[in-house]
Amino acid sequence: KGIVADFASNALQQIIDKAKETATATVELGATFESSLSNVKALSGASSQEMDQLEAKARELGSTTNFSASQVADAFGYMALAGWDTQQSLDGINGVLTLAQAGSMDLAAASDLLTDYLSAFGLQASDSATMVDVLAYAQGNANTNVTQLGDAFKNCAANCHAAGMDVQTTTAFISELSNQGLKGSEAGTTLSAVMRDLTAKMQDGSIAIGDTKVAVQDASGNYRDMVDIIADIEQATSGMGDAQKASALQTTFTSDSIKGLNMILGTGSDTLRGFRDELYGSNGAAQEMASTMTDNLNGDISSMNSALEELGLKIYDKLQTPLRETVQFITGTVIPGITSFLENLDQIAPVLVGVGVAIAAFVIILNFSTICAAV
Repeated sequence: KGIVADFASNALQQIIDKAKETATATVELGATFESSLSNVKALSGASSQEMDQLEAKARELGSTTNFSASQVADAFGYMALAGWDTQQSLDGINGVLTLAQAGSMDLAAASDLLTDYLSAFGLQASDSATMVDVLAYAQGNANTNVTQLGDAFKNCAANCHAAGMDVQTTTAFISELSNQGLKGSEAGTTLSAVMRDLTAKMQDGSIAIGDTKVAVQDASGNYRDMVDIIADIEQATSGMGDAQKASALQTTFTSDSIKGLNMILGTGSDTLRGFRDELYGSNGAAQEMASTMTDNLNGDISSMNSALEELGLKIYDKLQTPLRETVQFITGTVIPGITSFLENLDQIAPVLVGVGVAIAAFVIILNFSTICAAV
């Protein structure tokens, strides 16, 4: 009986401890999510109705992806910092999550990359899926990754966009440079130098490659397609010896751009054009990559934890109001009352002592007969 009693007592204590841990975790979970939403509201200035939309989206994605609702809410905060409004954030959030999964990035880095370079290429939040697919496809089919592509964009996206290059064309150039060992910010800097020299040495809309003129602008004064320009430079240097080719390129390009240009010419305009066409047709590449990367036990556990978190948030929904009321009562009433009592203890103490003496005397009188009998 003693062994059974001890066992039952230990089991009961473990149940109580686990219940306490669960309750504490639920409150912490809800409070963290609530805090993340408050941060989004402060940063974005969203209305109550817009915050309801953001909260619903965060909880939906938190229960169906590998990210928690709080993490999704934090991503909305990063978007608000980038100046995105509620609708833009709702349009772009799926792309951010997919990019984070496919690129093995945290949400802050994925949000920064996507918001910064959508803007740099003149794209909208609704174009998030397209950019994410381009980045994921390049990561899977070139010697680079999403982080390195972002580092390259940092140094060339604005200049490339100004020259009429879209994200697919720019990514194709960076990917071909990366395949030959020129990656990340170095690739971006080199590509930007190529674009700089094209513009700086242009006369009457053309550049000189040796004795050949290569058109940079079209009849309307806009940049021609950059792959077409490379094809014409390729044609202009075709059949030249190494020294002759170097001299011809130096007519327009400087030492910090010729290195990258030679890599691009070595790859060939046909290869460059072919890879860009693949990027144009890369719809769904990011989601496919993300699904593959999470199709394992760790991915299953993450999905389970996300579903459990949503369950915890539903429990917190029921507890939130009474918990807040209790905390506010303690803060606004109990603590000031105790503080006032302590601050006036010198005045209150004599009264308390007098009341105590009176109560003691009253008790003695009521029990006088019992005391006499005892004596």
